[in-house]
Amino acid sequence: MRGKPSFLEGWRAFWMSFRFMQQHGMKSWVFLFAITAVVAWGGMAFAWWYSLALLREATLESSFLEIWQSSAMTSDGSFWSRGTRLLKLIIAQGLDPVLQILFAALALLLNMKVTKFFVLAVLGPLIAMLSERASAVRDADSEPSWSWGLFFKGAIRGVKSATLLFLVEVSLGGILGIGSFLVALFIPFLAPLVAVLSPLSFVALESWFYGAAMFDCIWERRGMGSREGLRSSRALGAAPMGLGFPLYLFMTIPFLAFPLGLIFGPIGGAVGAVLIHRASLNPENPI
Repeated sequence: MRGKPSFLEGWRAFWMSFRFMQQHGMKSWVFLFAITAVVAWGGMAFAWWYSLALLREATLESSFLEIWQSSAMTSDGSFWSRGTRLLKLIIAQGLDPVLQILFAALALLLNMKVTKFFVLAVLGPLIAMLSERASAVRDADSEPSWSWGLFFKGAIRGVKSATLLFLVEVSLGGILGIGSFLVALFIPFLAPLVAVLSPLSFVALESWFYGAAMFDCIWERRGMGSREGLRSSRALGAAPMGLGFPLYLFMTIPFLAFPLGLIFGPIGGAVGAVLIHRASLNPENPI
């Protein structure tokens, strides 16, 4: 009797998905994902840049800075007054380049950490359509049925999955960070062990959630709710983690998430989930 799918099976399914698509004439999906991801990412990046530029201009034109600059022009001749005046002038005159650097760094951080979840939400309908298409091809069925209802369900699922992944990343990072600090503070001899285990735990849990999100389309087609779908993902053992690990790497490593990660990550995850699910239904034909 075959046990639950392993981590390695999930890992193999992610990479085998691209060969599966090539063998079944599904390469056009790459272009659909690429166009959608580039447009979504570009729009979000422009929104970050424009909003931060407005915030910088509003800060530089605030009445507070004008009052500060005018007060810096007056001095009672004391050492403290002259020092304070000089400090105010330096800050007021040098605030523009400092804000430019800070807001540029903030825009880069937002694009690296937040924009990917927005793009995942936008890709939700395509992920649902690709998953259904791969499932139909895998089962040698006819062309999969498609409707606007499926499109909107995919959009809603994409928003829910992206929001969940964002909350998981933020909450896990906060919990593990605070926990590591407390352990290092009160049990310092465990600090080296925690320093190693915390990042590994974070990556493992994030990978599992990324992988489990790719199965949502399958569970929804089978009429399962959120809780039942979660139980079904857990029943697949470590396979969702193995599937989600390369997806996590694609979506997390700086300058890899865009454009490669946001294109190939969801594609490999959606098709890989179908391959894992079908293999779990047919133990005699593993991945």
